[in-house]
Amino acid sequence: MKLSIAANYDSEIIPQLAGYPVDEVYGKFPFDTVGGGRPGYMGNALSEKALADYVKKLHENGIVFNYLLNSSCTANREWTRKWQRKFVKLLEKIARMNIRRLTVSTPYLLERIKKTFPHFSIRVGIFAQVDTPRRARFWEDLGADNITLESFSINRNFKLLETIRKSVNCDLTLIANHPCLLNCPMQYYHQDGFAHSSDRTGGFFIDYCFLKCTNERLLDPANLIKSCWIRPEDVEFYDAMGYHHFKILERDIPSSELLKRVHSYSTNCSPADLTELILPYGFKESQKRQRLRLIKNFFKPARINPFKLKPLYDFAKKQGMLFPSEQRLFYIDSSKIPNDFIQGFQERNCSELSCSECGYCQTIAAQSVHCDESLRPELLKQFNKIHDLLVSGTLWHV
Repeated sequence: MKLSIAANYDSEIIPQLAGYPVDEVYGKFPFDTVGGGRPGYMGNALSEKALADYVKKLHENGIVFNYLLNSSCTANREWTRKWQRKFVKLLEKIARMNIRRLTVSTPYLLERIKKTFPHFSIRVGIFAQVDTPRRARFWEDLGADNITLESFSINRNFKLLETIRKSVNCDLTLIANHPCLLNCPMQYYHQDGFAHSSDRTGGFFIDYCFLKCTNERLLDPANLIKSCWIRPEDVEFYDAMGYHHFKILERDIPSSELLKRVHSYSTNCSPADLTELILPYGFKESQKRQRLRLIKNFFKPARINPFKLKPLYDFAKKQGMLFPSEQRLFYIDSSKIPNDFIQGFQERNCSELSCSECGYCQTIAAQSVHCDESLRPELLKQFNKIHDLLVSGTLWHV
């Protein structure tokens, strides 16, 4: 097993990470020429020196840093001289920090880097939507050293995973602990929003997709079971198919939570509450994000009346989003997940089934997923207020 771990830039835990099968830590500057897979305002402000020092300490402990250039869209700016100059300067800066591993999600970037900077090892990110043998071979033929498969939809499609594994020789990675909706219909829109909110061109960004999927979990907590995460106990099942690389989310979470996730997947043992592995919020410790930058994102560019955003503030705070939280809205009792949980998907192709007719995840959710019913009605009401502000346009009315 080799683990790819999200960077929270806490150098103090690097020696602890080195005690586990951590191959790399991935991250990036909050904003750069290419952009990435998270809004820039959600990242920690990071100087070149701070990143260089962090990378150096990782190397001293035998861990590689993977710099993310994984934006799904560069808005056709890649065909301009100005963008090309900035791009080359960015790669030169990355190289000066002794970073030799990159992740991309567009074929042009892979070819451009391989041609001009062949010393970089190139990973393909999940935003490339690699979910068939043909797509995997396409990227391998371009020179990809490792491909992260479209884990949101195919982590439990074992026939397809076996076929993809046999189709290429390069390493393949699966994201182990994402909570995204199964076959999420907002995926393309969401990743493009991320791209332009981290390349300094997109301006104001409200994460509409995240709000929508959060509401879907509130309406039907069984969505927490339907998400294609991998239980730590089931990693060996994937290992037997030839999948040895696993990516663990989430960036900027508290160090204790990150270490908990690394420990669970390294020891094949889930915590009592499975949401501790898959949800990116709801922690007792505060997340290391600069709230002043968040405020600037919401108020300055779009000239929004801050009082109109109170439902959004309340919605986030009550669930422990960006704030510490003493209680979790959801709890998944790991002991109630059947030992043969993963085998239940061997004869099912969820992309071809109606959940209402299948009922497998719903049955397991009924016995394992618990929701704080004292909070849920209020959160649903707050979401409806937020949604009305957005779709009616009243958020921007003077």
